[in-house]
Amino acid sequence: MKKLQGNIIAKVCVWIVLLAAAFGAGVFGVRAVLSFQSVVYDSWQYSGRFYSALEDRRRELADGIYLSQRLEWLEKKVEDGTANAVILADIEALRESRTSIEKRFSRDSTWFRFCLTETGTGELMGTNLAEGESMLRTVKNINRTILELTEESWADYGYYVDDYDYAPNDLPGAEGGDAEVQPVKLVLEYGVPEKIASVEIQDEFYQIWQTYENDRVFFDQYLTGFLNLGALALLALICLLWTAGHRAGEEGVVATWQEKIWFDLYAAAVITAIVALAACTIWATERLYWGQSYAVRGEDFDTFFNLGLMGAAALFTAGVGCGALLLRTLAVRLKAGCLAKTTLLCRVVTWMVRTIHDFIRFLPFTWRLVVGFGAYVIFSFWLIAVGRYDGAFMLMYFCLQLALLLFLSWWAYGYHRLRKGTKTIAGGDLEHQIDTRRMPYDLRLQAEDLNNISVGLSTAVDEKMKSERFKAELITNVSHDLKTPLTSIINYVNLLKSTEQTDPKAAEYIEVLDRKSQRLKKLTEDLVEASKASTGVLSVTREKIGMSQLIDQASAEWEEKLNDRKLTLVTTLPEGETWVYADGRHLWRVIDNLLSNCAKYAMEGTRVYLDLERGKGQVALSVKNISRDPLNVPAERLMERFVRGEEPRSTEGSGLGLSIARSLTELQGGSFDLAVDGDLFKAIVTLPQAN
Repeated sequence: MKKLQGNIIAKVCVWIVLLAAAFGAGVFGVRAVLSFQSVVYDSWQYSGRFYSALEDRRRELADGIYLSQRLEWLEKKVEDGTANAVILADIEALRESRTSIEKRFSRDSTWFRFCLTETGTGELMGTNLAEGESMLRTVKNINRTILELTEESWADYGYYVDDYDYAPNDLPGAEGGDAEVQPVKLVLEYGVPEKIASVEIQDEFYQIWQTYENDRVFFDQYLTGFLNLGALALLALICLLWTAGHRAGEEGVVATWQEKIWFDLYAAAVITAIVALAACTIWATERLYWGQSYAVRGEDFDTFFNLGLMGAAALFTAGVGCGALLLRTLAVRLKAGCLAKTTLLCRVVTWMVRTIHDFIRFLPFTWRLVVGFGAYVIFSFWLIAVGRYDGAFMLMYFCLQLALLLFLSWWAYGYHRLRKGTKTIAGGDLEHQIDTRRMPYDLRLQAEDLNNISVGLSTAVDEKMKSERFKAELITNVSHDLKTPLTSIINYVNLLKSTEQTDPKAAEYIEVLDRKSQRLKKLTEDLVEASKASTGVLSVTREKIGMSQLIDQASAEWEEKLNDRKLTLVTTLPEGETWVYADGRHLWRVIDNLLSNCAKYAMEGTRVYLDLERGKGQVALSVKNISRDPLNVPAERLMERFVRGEEPRSTEGSGLGLSIARSLTELQGGSFDLAVDGDLFKAIVTLPQAN
C-alpha cells in the first residue's frame, strides 16, 4: 500500500485521468447547459434565444418602417424641387436599404410574420402573410407594438443628421413644420409559427428551432456523460489526495514547494484563478449559446462551435486542476499537522491571542478580578440602558447573566476539586494527583503546585525510607559480623575464668573482660532487634495474654536489681486478670526494657510506679519514676535510637531500649507514649483489650 502511495508513475496516471475526465465532463457539461432550456420549456418559443431573435427582427422591421417614411419625405422634396445632391444620394441609398429589408422580411426568406396597420383608419400598411392567412391562426404568440412617426422617434432611431440641409422642423408634427400633418401611429403585430416544417427557409428562427429539437433529444446523454465523467474525476481526486505527501523510499509525509508558501496566500491566488477561469467558462458558454441561434449552419460554424466547446472545456479543466492543487496541498498540510503553522493569518492571530493571553495571565489575580468585574458592570449597565428600547439587547443581558452563572459554577466546582484534593494529600496520601483538566487557570496552577509538592514529598519519604532501610541493613550486617569474634572472645574469657590465676591483677582483668564482652553482646543484640523492629521484619503472633500475670513475673525478676539501686517498686493492678491481645514474647521485652530503663536512670532512694488500667476496649500500662539526671531532651527525642536522657553518658545504657519498646508496641497494634514533667519520667503502653 505504501509503495502504491509513493509510486510516481501511478501519481502521473492519476493526474492524467483526473484532467481527462474533467475535460470530458466539461464538454458534456457545457452541452448540457446549452440544452437545458430545451428541457425546461415546453415550446422552443419560450427560450431566451427566441425572444432575443424576435426582438432583433422587430427592431429591424421598425427601422425599415421609419426608413420608408423618411424615403417618402425625401421624395416629396424632389417633387417640390427643393432637393439637393446630398438628398438625392440619400434617396438612392435608402431605396437600396429598403429593397434589402423587403427581401429579408419576405415570407420566402424568414419565418417571421408581421402585419402593420394604421391605428386611426385600420388600413393595412404592410404584411408578409399570404392571401387568406391571419396572424391568429399562423402565429403561436402574437406580439404587438405601436410605432409613432414623430421627431422624437426619428431622433431615437438615428435618422436625423445635423449635416443635412433640412431641419428637424420639416418633420411632420414638429413645431414650425406643417401643422396640418399629424403624427402617424402604426400598430405592428408580429410572431413566428410554432411548427416549422420546411427546411428551405433557414433563418435564425429555423436555427433556434433545430437547436431546440436536437437539444431535447441529446440532453439526457449530455447529462449522463457529465455525471459519469464527473464521478471518475472525483475518484481520481480522492486517489490523488490519498497519495499526496508520500514518496517512495521515505517515511512520513514529504512536503513539496507548495507547502513552503503561506496557505492563505496560496489559496487566495488559486481561488482567484478558479473564479477567473469559471467566469471565462461562463462567458465562452454564453457565446456558444447565442452563436447557435444566429449562425448559419455549415462547416465553418461547426468548426467554430467545436473549437469554442473545447475551449470552454479546457477552461473548466484548468479550474478543476487548480482546485485539485489547492486540495492536494491542504491534504498534505493536514497529514503533516502543519496547516496552522503554514497559514499566515493563523500565525498572526495565534501570536496576537498568545500575546494578549500572556499579558492577562501574568497580571496579578486581584487586578484581573477587578478589571473583569468592572468590564462586566459597565457592559451590564449598557445592555440595560439600551435594552429599554430594544428587546434584543435585553435578551443579551439575560444571556450575559447566564454565562456569568455558568462561569462561577465552573470556578466553584474547580475550587471544590482543589479543596478535596488538598484534604486527601494532607491526610497522608502523597501519591494522590489532583485532576487539573477543564479547571480554571489560577486553580489549575495551584493544583499543579500541590501535585508537585506531593511528588516532592513522596520522593523525600522514599529517600528517607531508603536511607532507613540502608541503615537498618548496615546495622544488621555489622552486628552479625560482630557476633562471630564476640562469641570467640566470650568463650576464651570463660576458659580463662575456669583456670586458676595466681596473679590477682590477672583475675581482675578477666572479670573486666567478661563484663565488657557481655555488655557488647547485649548491645549487638539490641542493635539487631532495634533494626528489625523499626523495619517491621519481626514476626508477630498475637494471642490472648494475661497482663497482670506478666507484670507480676517481671516485678519478681527485677525486684532484686531495683533493690540494689535502692528503688522501691510500687505496683497497682486492677482486680481480676486483665487480658490483652498481643505477642507475649515482644510484650515481655517491652516491660523488660521499661524496668531496665528505670534501674539505669532512676534516682536512688525513690519509688518506681507501675500502674495497670483497663477500659473502653484498651489496656494501659504506665511506668513512672524520678530521673537521676535532669531531662534536657524532649519526650519524642528520647524515643529515638541512641538517645539517652543524661549528657555525660556515664551509664551502661545503649539508648535503644525505648526505641525498641515503641517499635515492638506498634508492631502489636498498640501505642507507646512518653511524658516528661521536670524530673518525672512517665511511659505509657496502650494495647487492645481481649475479652
